Formats: sequence, C-alpha cells, structure tokens
Amino acid sequence: MTFVGLDLHKRYITACAIDEDGTPGGDVRRLSVTLEVVLRFLAELPQPVGVAIEATLYWAWLHDHLVGAGYRVQVAHAFQAKLIWQARSKTDPIDARKLAELLRAKLLPSIWVPDARTRALRQLLRSRAFLVRQRTQVKNRIHGHLTSENQLFGQTDLYGRAGRAWLAQVALSPVLQSEVQRLLRLHDILTTEIQTLDAQVKSAARHHTIAQQLHTIPGVGVFGALFLVAEIGTIERFRSSHELAAYAGLVPSTRSSGGKTTHGSVGHASNRWLKWILIEIVTTLKLAPGPVGQHYRHLVRAKGKSKAATAAARKLCCYIYWMLKEGWSYEEWLQQHGQSRWSEVRPSQLLGTMA
Repeated sequence: MTFVGLDLHKRYITACAIDEDGTPGGDVRRLSVTLEVVLRFLAELPQPVGVAIEATLYWAWLHDHLVGAGYRVQVAHAFQAKLIWQARSKTDPIDARKLAELLRAKLLPSIWVPDARTRALRQLLRSRAFLVRQRTQVKNRIHGHLTSENQLFGQTDLYGRAGRAWLAQVALSPVLQSEVQRLLRLHDILTTEIQTLDAQVKSAARHHTIAQQLHTIPGVGVFGALFLVAEIGTIERFRSSHELAAYAGLVPSTRSSGGKTTHGSVGHASNRWLKWILIEIVTTLKLAPGPVGQHYRHLVRAKGKSKAATAAARKLCCYIYWMLKEGWSYEEWLQQHGQSRWSEVRPSQLLGTMA
C-alpha cells in the first residue's frame, strides 16, 4: 500500500508518497491546485493508495472528490498532528512527509468528517451568525456616533419606526449625519439578508426531530437548537458527556504529578462554534429558574462571570448529551435525575431567547 501526505496551500499542494516500509515512492512533488493534476499523481502510484490531509483551507472540497474517486482519505487535526510530530525545521516537504508517516504508523489524529448535508447546514447557520455579528457592529457604531455628540434616544428600539423618525431629525454634525444614514442603509441590507436566512433555518428545523427535541430546553429557540444539531453531529461518536464537553473546549486542563494536582484554564476547543452557542444559551438562562441558571449564580460571586458561564455551559453540555443519548426532552431529563423543574416560564418569555 502507498501512503500519501498532501500539504495544502492556496496556490499549490506539496505531495509526499511512501510505501509500507517508509521508503519514499519518488521525489516530493509540488502539484497545482487542480483536481485533475492531483488525481493523475495518485493514479501513477502503486495501488491501493491512502491519503492524509490537514483540516485546513479547501480540505473538504478535496476530501469529497478524492473519496468520490475511490481513495481512502483521512483528515488530520492540525493542532494534534503538530504535537505528535515536533520538528526543529518546518518546510512543506517535511509537513507532507509527516502526514504520510503518521498515516502509515496509524497514528494520524483524524477528525470526524461531517457529511455534505451537515456541512451545508453548518454553513447556513454560521453565515447567519456572521451577519448578526456584523449587524451588531453596525449598531454599536451608530450608538457610538450618537454618544460622541451627547444624543440619547429615550425609548428602547432605536431601529423601529419611532427610532428612525428620531434619527432623521436628530441634530448631528453633517459628517456624522451622513455616516449614520450610511450605516442605517447597511443595517437594513444586513437585516434583509438575515431574514432570508431565518426562513431557510425555520424550513430546515420544521421536520428535524432532534432539533425539536433540543427546542424543549427553555431559552433555546429554533436557531439555537439547529445550531447545536449541526455542530454536534451524531451523538454516537462521543463515548461520554465529558468527551462532548471537551470537544466544545469546556473542560479545564489537569496537571497531576508527585501527588499534587492542579487545574488550569479550559482546553483548546475543537469546535469553537459549539462553545459559542452554548455560552450564548447560558447568557439567556443565567437569571432564569432551573439548574443551569442556579449553577451559574452559585459560582458567579466566587469565580467571576466568565468562569461561571463556562461552568454552566459545561453542565448544559452534559444535559444535552444525555438528552440526545436517551431521546429525552429537557423536562424528562430533569425528572429522571430529580432536578427541580422549571417554574411556569416558557422559552418565549425569557429575555434574549435564542431565536
């Protein structure tokens, strides 16, 4: 069998092939970033061929096409591969050889590759999250311009009908007035795009049973539930709730030596989007009744807001794991473990509910 490491770059791919004994199967090649060239290179090697690539740049595109061509492809976790293979020198040929050697030795730290449908769902939800962040930045900039000239809107919604009327006649310098109107137009464009994505999200969640199951968590709306589904993927790939929390970067590091054990900051998140959505949900639940909010309030004075939110998100993550594992709703999970039930508070009644 031939083992191939492909080091991906924007303008070229560095390829290294070795056989089962670790002997190079030719010179290290620099390939153009075209599918035909890569397939031609792999076809010239002794078959069968196993391919290793890092999870970077256009890895998903290359993975799908190589798998479709009949090759066995593994995608390496870039950070973990770097920890395993530490070299004083770092060059493209060394990186390609590293991937091939780890694949041959069965030590390649592979990631889980979502199917095309899950990746499409992730892209939809992440695009919406990105646009919402951009709109928030625009809003903050408008508020900053108003504050700089000591102008304060007395009501809640600056972007509703009353707020727009006030913005149209507020006394600002000509430069800032022009800037605010320009930002308002950008705000409206982003809002239109977000509403378009919202319709697609609701359509995707309408018949998604797992999303409906997660929607039973107070404070988790359609967007939040579907986001959790897309980022977690299949729950069977996690052996425990601890693994899921570690995947989200919510488990503190532990150092134990000589009978002394210390705990540090949370580990490197394998999925920063999952960590983000869990923290956002906790932000909604932290003042609400229920075990997650209680856990946050219990820790916030001693640990501070950031650590308390992380701990509460870890607890919520464990709840979600067992909900998906056992097929329970949130209320059923609480009943199974004797937790205090939520008072008569519905998700739609919570301020800041994830839409």
